[in-house]
Amino acid sequence: MAPTEELTKQLEETLRRANTILFKRGRSILMDMEISALQFNVLLTIREIGPLTMGDLCKNLFVACSTATDLADRMERSELVERVRDDKDRRVVKLHLLARGNEVLEAVIAERQSFLGEVIQDYANLEYEELLQSLVLLTQRMELK
Repeated sequence: MAPTEELTKQLEETLRRANTILFKRGRSILMDMEISALQFNVLLTIREIGPLTMGDLCKNLFVACSTATDLADRMERSELVERVRDDKDRRVVKLHLLARGNEVLEAVIAERQSFLGEVIQDYANLEYEELLQSLVLLTQRMELK
């Protein structure tokens, strides 16, 4: 049975609200480290996908090339990433994650995980497992689209 339009609307709203709450929990750490949310997204994208060309960065973050270049310049000055020329094609330059960038990721992710742990601490094991299975299935289906 297909979900109703109202159920779909409620699911989207709930996921958006949960994402916003998690985002806000990590934001205080970013401010302390003087890192913008967009810079954090760059770090996360590099960790998940691997080193990125500037074109890849533009596509993954949906930003203009000039914005991506300015962003990469600032991040390189802050020692979060470095530009590395490709061994096979010297014209290709990719952004690589540096130790400080990885530290930022670890700190924010640890804060988010700690917060989630607090939120679900009173869940029964079965409730937690059902929630996790549902979210895993939703994510897998979304990735196929």
